[in-house]
Amino acid sequence: MKRFSVVILASLLLVSAIAFSSTVRVLLWDDAMTRALKAGLDEFERKTGIKVELELVPSGSMLQKTLLSVTLENSDYDLVAVDEPNIPMVAPLLLPLSEWPSTDYYPQPDMNDIMPLALEAGKWKGEFMGLPVNANIYVWLTRKDIIEKYKDEFKAEYGYEMKVPETLQELLDMAKFLSKKGIYGWAPFTKPTEGSTCEAIWMFRSFGTKVLEVTEDGYKIVLDKEKAVQAIEFYKELLKYAPKGALDYGHSERMAAFAQGQVFSMFNWPALIPDLENPEKSLVAGKIVYSAPPAGPAGRAAVRGAWIVGIPKAAKNKKAAAEFAYWWMALDTQKKLIPEGMTPARASLLLDPELQKERPWFAGIYDSLKYAVERPRFEHYPEVSQVIRVYWLKAISGELPAELAVDRMVIGIENVLKKYGY
Repeated sequence: MKRFSVVILASLLLVSAIAFSSTVRVLLWDDAMTRALKAGLDEFERKTGIKVELELVPSGSMLQKTLLSVTLENSDYDLVAVDEPNIPMVAPLLLPLSEWPSTDYYPQPDMNDIMPLALEAGKWKGEFMGLPVNANIYVWLTRKDIIEKYKDEFKAEYGYEMKVPETLQELLDMAKFLSKKGIYGWAPFTKPTEGSTCEAIWMFRSFGTKVLEVTEDGYKIVLDKEKAVQAIEFYKELLKYAPKGALDYGHSERMAAFAQGQVFSMFNWPALIPDLENPEKSLVAGKIVYSAPPAGPAGRAAVRGAWIVGIPKAAKNKKAAAEFAYWWMALDTQKKLIPEGMTPARASLLLDPELQKERPWFAGIYDSLKYAVERPRFEHYPEVSQVIRVYWLKAISGELPAELAVDRMVIGIENVLKKYGY
């Protein structure tokens, strides 16, 4: 008991020895990575003398919490995290990265080390509004054991060797071939959630069309009907080689089918990959190659979903906020967070041989970040997303002809724009 009391006393003396010069209030989403960040605050506080008050809320509540707590006149927080699709709504409240104050302890990270298209996630109307602290992006997964087993037989039939599919047409060829072997060529995402919007954007961009563009005076719908229809029809063709029940497929179904060895190739978000490489949970651990998605007629398109941290214009302690953000982006800090699920935006970490040895999907993240594409940028993005996925799902399921679905998608987005005065 006496020894325990001495330990407690020593701890209290150590804590009281830190004379905090200021306090930084930080609002972040709640997951394993941000909880690990919270657990490691001692290092930052001891070096800087800045007390950190870190609040974690569910990711789905982040936007509402931010808009209630941050205005142009007042902010309850000095640093806030923003999910990429919400940048257009939150950006007017944030200080551009170019105006962040200089720091005393942690320098701004080497901007040349941040993947350019990861940095773009925080860009709004020509200005970077923050730093990407979690570079979430589509990564393509392919079974290398299936390639080895069937590459010669496939070549005899198709005239080229089976490999990681470089194009969507190659993916379709391989899916057709493997269907005769009892293997599904790929697994889609078709639940009526944000994942289906991502599928639509992936295919539209692969076929050469965006949905919405930001203009000087508002927004312009730029969805090319012919290319959008081609994208839908190609996706419907791929669905013929997907697992049973593919029109009601979400992450849990896709993960289960792939882990059980039923699927040849599909995309995944980085945070979901470790379970596939865990031999206690997956039959395909050690049998996966990671890459950028196959290219469509217009090229490759990897849908991005990064988290950004930004400093509100009304923040009371901008310098401390910059110190905290730069500490988070420091290589040493990031290396500690990677085991907790962080997807780094820094090239030096993605290309680190030791990290790639432990996490082979880092090579795929690096490749995918070269082809990152954004979802439509609009202040009320969730409403646009809802329209896209409703008519995308109606089209790929055959409920509506592709041409009619695209027409209604455009009308639906027009109505959303009109609702907000555009």
